[in-house]
Amino acid sequence: MLNDKEKLYRAHITRSLAEMYQHMEDMLSIIPDEMDGTDLTDEQIEVIERVEAIEEEWILDPETRREISLIDWCDEEEG
Repeated sequence: MLNDKEKLYRAHITRSLAEMYQHMEDMLSIIPDEMDGTDLTDEQIEVIERVEAIEEEWILDPETRREISLIDWCDEEEG
């Protein structure tokens, strides 16, 4: 029975992750591809904060989170 519970748990986690990823993508659709952090609306800032909070919960390592975040912060030096 534990094996069945484990399979069910894994299936729910997989589905939940896919749904959460889609939810974040949907929220981020209001953010322009080429954004300047100074010209964002309050709604766009709130979306960014929500996505960052979700990523912080799911991706514990800060360096990994920066590397794979759905939010692409570009330093001016990087271009």
